[in-house]
Amino acid sequence: MAQEDRNLLVEWYELLRKQLPILRKYGKEWFEAVREEPVLLWETPAVRYSVYGFGAIIVLWGASTAASMLVPPPPKSAGPIATTADFHVVCTGTNCTHHFVLHREFGFRGFPAACTRCGRDTALQARRCNSDTCLGRWVAPRRDADRSSCPRCNHRFE
Repeated sequence: MAQEDRNLLVEWYELLRKQLPILRKYGKEWFEAVREEPVLLWETPAVRYSVYGFGAIIVLWGASTAASMLVPPPPKSAGPIATTADFHVVCTGTNCTHHFVLHREFGFRGFPAACTRCGRDTALQARRCNSDTCLGRWVAPRRDADRSSCPRCNHRFE
């Protein structure tokens, strides 16, 4: 016969039920000792570390509130937060090499995309090559083992 899976929640509940009378006894003894000698409250590690943690939370909350008060509001002429970006794209087709801009959502990774001139799915995201031979031309980088480089002049991109 197959054995049922252990239910950890039930096991923890049963363990707590067994330990509850002992915890009550020790809790009453501790409370009576604190009533007689109040300094024992601070000497209890659980109480002391709880106060430290609560104090750290209050300090962090205060620091974040103060920092948010120092940030100036956006200008009244500011529009809504942008959700799209412009991607420079170069067609890698043999006779095309058309450069155009795609307006897509942030994080767009649908490359290769369709070229607007030849219609084939050969357009790749472009980078500007500022070498002496390319002089700022947009190119589709060639991927090497560890870096990317310009396919025209072999200039390595950072």
